[in-house]
Amino acid sequence: MKKTLLVLFVAGYSFYASAQTLDLGIRGGISSTWLLNTNVLNAGSDQNLSSTMSSEFGFHSEINFLGGTGIELDVIYGKISQKYNGNFQDDWVLYQNTSSNSLADATNGYAKGESYTATTQITALKLPLLFHYQAKGGFIFEVGPEYAMLSGATYSATYSGNPTATPSSVSYGTQSLFASSSINAVLGFGWNIKLIPSGKLFLLASLRFEYGLTDIKGTDGLGQDLSSSSQSYQVGSTGPTTARYSSYAGTHMADGSFSIGVFYRLGLIPGGKSLL
Repeated sequence: MKKTLLVLFVAGYSFYASAQTLDLGIRGGISSTWLLNTNVLNAGSDQNLSSTMSSEFGFHSEINFLGGTGIELDVIYGKISQKYNGNFQDDWVLYQNTSSNSLADATNGYAKGESYTATTQITALKLPLLFHYQAKGGFIFEVGPEYAMLSGATYSATYSGNPTATPSSVSYGTQSLFASSSINAVLGFGWNIKLIPSGKLFLLASLRFEYGLTDIKGTDGLGQDLSSSSQSYQVGSTGPTTARYSSYAGTHMADGSFSIGVFYRLGLIPGGKSLL
């Protein structure tokens, strides 16, 4: 036990001794978010993905070492949204109810000639832990993992066309069909700009790309359960029950964001110098 504590103390001291500066600040921006599932992407005209913009904001922190390297930890709050639209080419179709997992009391039905627009929205709290490199001119590169906590998932849709086999709109919670978290890979580029030549206040601007490495399941563009390959539909009131998709496919989140922020750079040891 004493040896373990000694090793941890030496490692912690070495880490602190090599750290030069600490950045603390805030950041926020806009992002293009996607929920990618191959079954949905191959579904045809009844499920088309639309570009979806969301906002995010949060806290920025970073420890900088000698040579321009550093470790960055952010806490980012935002939304992951996906819009869908489509036109139905089949006769009346009754889809499985997502809450009871039964066709007997299905609430989602569509008819030939109908169209719709829909949105799935998820609240995300993201914790990226990134290796950070800053060149002397201010250019930054960052890469690393991110843990995202997912909550508050909802699905909403509005229908139009002739005839309408469902209410003109629906909205319901889908959190139980989504995973509670996602592990993502992050790649980013940007710039740190000193706002006051003789000071330690900086402006940051960065472009980040994120992709989910884990399956978050969820719903498709029709609001139907993607967490199981058994999701089904029925054509007409007496038609056969058919599997919606031939096999299971995972859902992965993707995000491209642009953010700006401000941070203050603190010296951690005497003589700790900024690269800028």
